[in-house]
Amino acid sequence: MIPYMITIGDAIHNFADGLAVGAAFSTSWKTGLATSLAVLCHELPHELGDFAALLHAGLSVKKALLLNFSSALTAFLGLYIALSVTTGEEFQAWIFTVATGLFLYVALCDMVSDSHAGFPWLPTPALPPRPARERGKVGALIQGSR
Repeated sequence: MIPYMITIGDAIHNFADGLAVGAAFSTSWKTGLATSLAVLCHELPHELGDFAALLHAGLSVKKALLLNFSSALTAFLGLYIALSVTTGEEFQAWIFTVATGLFLYVALCDMVSDSHAGFPWLPTPALPPRPARERGKVGALIQGSR
């Protein structure tokens, strides 16, 4: 069940990335290139983390690669949808708003709270730390390795 939850979550995430890249390219090629580079920089470690989580869940390498690849294809779906509907600035603004919100959520809620878990000398966040079962994939892998 866990591998499929990871794959579905990753598919939704990749779809949103495709929307962001498509909206960026419909604005200008420079914005599209910058957004593509930003998505590449955050997707590479994300996909490696998903692959490690799928292997940790007991899947074979072949099955983990297949699930990871199938979830990555949803980025193209998001790209094509964004390129087809972002002729108006209103659609572009909505897509950029949602994509920015997703990026900020992942950065601030998942990664920052997980980075404090292994470093007791850092100041603790205002919220109490979440149990391992409620953390993101990175936190669960870190907790599982101890």
